Amino acid sequence: MTSAITGRAATDRSARYAKQLCSHLSRKIDATFDGDAGIGTIRKDDAVATLTAADASLEFAITAPSQQEMFTLMAIAQNHLERFGEKDELACVWDDSAVVPTYEAKRAEMLAKRAAERAEREAAEAAAG
Repeated sequence: MTSAITGRAATDRSARYAKQLCSHLSRKIDATFDGDAGIGTIRKDDAVATLTAADASLEFAITAPSQQEMFTLMAIAQNHLERFGEKDELACVWDDSAVVPTYEAKRAEMLAKRAAERAEREAAEAAAG
């Protein structure tokens, strides 16, 4: 069953953030940005996120074959965008309140796993010295 969600991040620099996000992600996954149209596309496996640069926000529309794949692409977009826009206090808001609690729990698990992997890698590098 296909899963879909929409969301946004309030910003008056939406095209700049969409371009930065797509450019950064294009190093590892399929991501493009059309500056003339103000539209970016991010693809990870069969999940697709469409970013639309509006006047006061960066809009997201994500579709995926499964909820887990949707959560993965949501987290990729949100984590990177919020890190890029930390100075501007950028925050992603998702529209489906029935899905958000499950997503936030999965996102917290993903972040904890990544932090543990990073700590393990740093400890190994320190031990190798």
